Amino acid sequence: MLVDKIASNLSLSPAYIAVVARTASHRYKSYLVKKKTGGYRTINHPARELKLLQRWLVENSLSSLPVHKSATAYKKGASIYRNAALHRARNFILKVDFADFFPSIRGTDVVRLLRANQDRMAGTVVGSSDIDLVRRLVCRDDRLTIGAPSSPLLSNLIMFEFDEKWSAICRESGITYSRYADDLYFSTNVPNLLEVVLADLRRDLARRKSPGLRINEDKTVFTSRKRRRMITGLVLTPTGEISLGRHRKRFIKSLVFRNSRNALKAEEIASLYGTLSYAKSVDPSFIETLRRKYGHAAIGEP
Repeated sequence: MLVDKIASNLSLSPAYIAVVARTASHRYKSYLVKKKTGGYRTINHPARELKLLQRWLVENSLSSLPVHKSATAYKKGASIYRNAALHRARNFILKVDFADFFPSIRGTDVVRLLRANQDRMAGTVVGSSDIDLVRRLVCRDDRLTIGAPSSPLLSNLIMFEFDEKWSAICRESGITYSRYADDLYFSTNVPNLLEVVLADLRRDLARRKSPGLRINEDKTVFTSRKRRRMITGLVLTPTGEISLGRHRKRFIKSLVFRNSRNALKAEEIASLYGTLSYAKSVDPSFIETLRRKYGHAAIGEP
């Protein structure tokens, strides 16, 4: 049984694991994080013991299942830059956002995934009791949640069939498709074709029962080379280059200037260095410009 495998591997008792699973929904700390676009996002952070079990499942069982190549988040080698690069040469782009993505994926979706893939999970999930244990460990109130280490991979696994279907549909029409977490991107050089795609997508979601997803209409965006094209926070220039964008560069530059004057707090410096690492992966020449102007120390280099 799965509980025995976990117990043996982590030096825990099966009875203890069973208790954690039975009470898993009460083992989260919930808090609000402010969104950049306004409003708040609820984060449900699992307790240490529950997080340990979720990570075990990811590393020893769930990671053996396939993630579709069109999924460009939550997997090795994935990045927002690579996602944006898929669409850089296209004239027209459609972005569609799913509302409440993780909580829309329910325990029944997890069960459906596990039942369809029992032969692929390295012999760890082999029966109904194992499936029920996984469902309890990875769900809060029978839904995936933002904050659990198992949710990102599970969302990709459960979306495999969706990604497969829409990749095929788009390939037949000469459209590029990618999904970065809860954001869908479609791009083409054919005018007005993406309006048809959106209508078809709405019909598909209305018929689809697993997972039960809905579009956040306020975040549905059509754009073209005539306007500012953005994908996963990056700007696609009219010449097909990928840029951080003028506003973000100006903001980063102001922080580096303040850091060079020792005007940032410790937590602000840590945040800046993370931002610089991300910026370097997108536009290394911009970081080189900052290095020449402000010095190595200002951008966190020895």
